[in-house]
Amino acid sequence: MRQLLFLFSLSIAGCMPAPKNLDIKDPKALPPITLFMADTVTKYNIDSLPKGRPTLLVFYGRNCPYCDTMTENIVKHIDTLKDVNVITLSAGEFHYVDVYDKKFELSRYPNIKNGLDYNNMLLAFYGAQGLPFVVFYDKDRQIKRANLGPLSVDSIRYIIDKAPASPIVADKKPV
Repeated sequence: MRQLLFLFSLSIAGCMPAPKNLDIKDPKALPPITLFMADTVTKYNIDSLPKGRPTLLVFYGRNCPYCDTMTENIVKHIDTLKDVNVITLSAGEFHYVDVYDKKFELSRYPNIKNGLDYNNMLLAFYGAQGLPFVVFYDKDRQIKRANLGPLSVDSIRYIIDKAPASPIVADKKPV
């Protein structure tokens, strides 16, 4: 039985894609993520974001109630975050990105971009192991903090404005 379990585990591991070799020059800088937008045709490169503004990456998943609640609160209090680039991204399916976009009407907000991280850059770069996974970048596009789990808009605003950069995150090399 052990041999069968071992062979099964080995076959599953063989089906997993090889980790991407990330050629990142500055591990503290915003990674070069390209999103497929909800229309499944348009590509959006994060380098196109307005410069000089903090950036918030929110990695969400299908049927994640914590992700839904957090996104709902962000949209509800969007005036509080109007000076922040908000990127909501998923590594799921195109269909779900479109559903998420329509559910929260994300395309209505000029500072929110929602798309599919089709290269799984966020997972490869940070090794995120839960949802929602939130990464904060300062106005100079340098990592400030990463958080696993939902945050209130007040907490998001505090981290953007007042919290010091986390030395644990800032010194961490990408996976």
